[in-house]
Amino acid sequence: MRPDGRNLDPEKVWSLSEDDAYGLFVDFRWADNGGKPYCPRCGCLEPYDVRRRRFRCSEPECRAEFSVTSGTVFANRKLSFKKIIMAIWEEITAAKGMAALHLSRKLNVQYKTAYVLLQKLREAVGLRRSAITLQGLVQIDGKYVGGVLRKANKKEERKDGRKKENQNGKRMCVLALREANKHAPNRTLTRVIMDENGKDAWAAVAEHVDPKAFLIADEHKAYDDLVGLVAMHRVNHSLQYQEDDGTNSNAIESFFSRVEKAYQGVNHRFSTKYLDWYMAMLSWKEDTRYMGLRWQFADLLKTITARPTSRNLCGYWQGAAQNISDQVWLQGEPPD
Repeated sequence: MRPDGRNLDPEKVWSLSEDDAYGLFVDFRWADNGGKPYCPRCGCLEPYDVRRRRFRCSEPECRAEFSVTSGTVFANRKLSFKKIIMAIWEEITAAKGMAALHLSRKLNVQYKTAYVLLQKLREAVGLRRSAITLQGLVQIDGKYVGGVLRKANKKEERKDGRKKENQNGKRMCVLALREANKHAPNRTLTRVIMDENGKDAWAAVAEHVDPKAFLIADEHKAYDDLVGLVAMHRVNHSLQYQEDDGTNSNAIESFFSRVEKAYQGVNHRFSTKYLDWYMAMLSWKEDTRYMGLRWQFADLLKTITARPTSRNLCGYWQGAAQNISDQVWLQGEPPD
């Protein structure tokens, strides 16, 4: 509700011309060269125009032809630059995420187009997590998402969905690590796992938490082995949610609240195959909620112009989707 939350006028975004939108991509893609194009393959700084918005490398050994989106998540795009900018605006202003069907109506494009566009944004944001190392006060917890069983009509035929033998295999656990430092831009890191277990928790903390950090976890047995890895304190939620000295895991619960609202009110279901990307985007929204719309817009545009072409989503509706493995970590091991 702060003024920063309205520091980018939607009228200016929606009134952009195609040339203006293209200029934004140029400014962010080639920001390190003053907005002047250079070859994405060999780095040559003196390409020449071959046709409108297309360039060719002048190096005899390269001679690559490229555009402002070559080698990015929007390589081989058919959608106009303006509609991509509009889609970014709609995504950053949606506190709990944007549904593809809703975006398709906003942009007047097919559902397929809107779906892949949003997934490209989510995947690009998710790739940032590999370099994250959480510091200071860090909270860890898990939340189960999806896989809700339809209840039988008769009470005597209903099964307890909490038991593993009655689950359908589509209910995944989102393991989250979140910084909870005062007066600091706290970051959130998520990892989709089959269930809340010690091996995945240990791998996540070992890879993404500074050894000097202080960890807060609940009483779940999955976090028992973390005692020797980093300094840690446990809060027994079966007795209390917050200890007398104020120790709690409210920061991570705040993020899970956003996840639950996105699931219930926007998406209605998360695909198991892409749950990791949904969580990455919701983490980004949680972490940047105080940064202001202008900052969020610039950060997301910078991210998508710096990420490589997606091997998962390029040609998605032409069969590439069949080759994507589930983005699920199995006992501390990343997906292929």
